[in-house]
Amino acid sequence: MQSLWHHRSKHRRKHRTTGFTLIELLVVIAIIAILAAILFPVFGRARENARRAACQSNLKQIGLAIEQYKQDYDSFYPGAQNTVGSVTYSWPTIIFPYVKNEQVFVCPSGEDSPITPTVVTPQTSVVGITDSNASPNKFSLDGDGTTLGSGMVHKLSYGRNLIPINAWTTTGFNSTSASSPGPLGFKTGFIKLNSTSTVAALPEAGVGDAAGTIHIVDAWADFNYDGSSMRGIQRENKTDHDPSWQSSKVASRHFDGFNALYGDGHVKFVKWGKTTACDWSIQSDTC
Repeated sequence: MQSLWHHRSKHRRKHRTTGFTLIELLVVIAIIAILAAILFPVFGRARENARRAACQSNLKQIGLAIEQYKQDYDSFYPGAQNTVGSVTYSWPTIIFPYVKNEQVFVCPSGEDSPITPTVVTPQTSVVGITDSNASPNKFSLDGDGTTLGSGMVHKLSYGRNLIPINAWTTTGFNSTSASSPGPLGFKTGFIKLNSTSTVAALPEAGVGDAAGTIHIVDAWADFNYDGSSMRGIQRENKTDHDPSWQSSKVASRHFDGFNALYGDGHVKFVKWGKTTACDWSIQSDTC
């Protein structure tokens, strides 16, 4: 009898030790939660790194398309837009035959729903992708501002440096007109020198510092505007070194920075707010 009770007692003790206590379960859950808190941001950063790399690849392909365009058009950069009859074609649609892929004009991290960026004032709703098929369709005219009605590029995430001579705020860069240069001479983005128009095509010989001048960047557009706003950075206060909000702006969607295609075709990441006026003028200068 005693032997039987002893056997059952050992069996019960052995059975109890095969399970987890509540404390043990709570410890395991706590460890999993800590690991998740550590790893999820790492995974998120790795995903954004991949998107930033894909965005840089997009800009590189756009740069190659522009180089091919220049070879076919006597070393002229494509104009910001080209009007034929009643139709206005924006630069993405103009160079589309050299790209042949609409997705190249869309940043993988581009915001397709309105956000409120903290780097600009006053705060406003912006988008990182203009979409002709969006609903509500507040930024139509096709994604890149082309007025054809069925343009080739229906979505756009990138803006182009098209600052004319009279749209600078930096001391020394101001020009009141094509006949009145600023203290440091005429300064422009990628448009024809001495022109206040962003339409005039620029000859390659007119660029004094291609490697040091930002050409095309990650951009935002006001949600109430359309693709014609996204397509161009047309004033210095639309760049990253001025926090005032305009109808379009250099974006900061990649780790508080943006990807930039330079005039010579190279692409690099730039921290938002770190550029100077000289980074946006095609003339050889230092700031």
